[in-house]
Amino acid sequence: MNKPERNKPRTRLEQRESDILQAATALFADEGFHNTSTRRIAGAAGVSEGTLFHYFNTKNTLLQAILDDFYAQLIESAREGVAAVMDTRERLLFLAKNHLRALMENQALMMRLIQVYLSVDLNYYRDYRNSPIHDLNYRYTRIFDGVIKEGMARGYIRPELELPIVRDLFFGGLEYGMRTLMSRQYGKDRIARYVEGMIEPLWQSMQASAAAPPAGNAALPPDRLEQTCARLERIAERLEKQGKR
Repeated sequence: MNKPERNKPRTRLEQRESDILQAATALFADEGFHNTSTRRIAGAAGVSEGTLFHYFNTKNTLLQAILDDFYAQLIESAREGVAAVMDTRERLLFLAKNHLRALMENQALMMRLIQVYLSVDLNYYRDYRNSPIHDLNYRYTRIFDGVIKEGMARGYIRPELELPIVRDLFFGGLEYGMRTLMSRQYGKDRIARYVEGMIEPLWQSMQASAAAPPAGNAALPPDRLEQTCARLERIAERLEKQGKR
């Protein structure tokens, strides 16, 4: 058997799994988690219910897979965006806009999933650190933590600030802001201005002092500068490849 023939079944299996996830995502968003049966998901995906259970043995497994995919994309976009920006304030602004963009694009689905986790699964509260979503949140918020710690090291952010509190203020404000934006149906330009207006007071409260050097002028250690240049080169290569497609 040659190589293309050996890879063909695997490609078909991966496509089938993707079709099931897409069908479940659409149905959960439109009709809710509890109102959607595995039979309906299988039908929408064009597979038998037995095939669905071969890939995902329960609806909860499907729900977790959807969250995994959502966070994977969110983490990747956040890492790439932060790597491409040097200024601490601009990094925070990017993270805020990227976070809200992802939530707004998936608002129907995410509101359904939040309802399932917060109002149905009581174990979410009782044993949050051992829940699957804790690991996803941990990996994602470490990007924000890194921005804050580097801002402290560069003298822009007050070093005595408690990181968990700053993190909760940042993401808590964004989560509440999403509800405001959804209810008022703001356009993209208005959303950008809303985010800037939300982040600016937080940024002002975190600054080390009024005498801190202007943003973007602080010198980085040589090893940090090399790492940043390497990241920028990788991003440039990806953009160049995308432009050739």
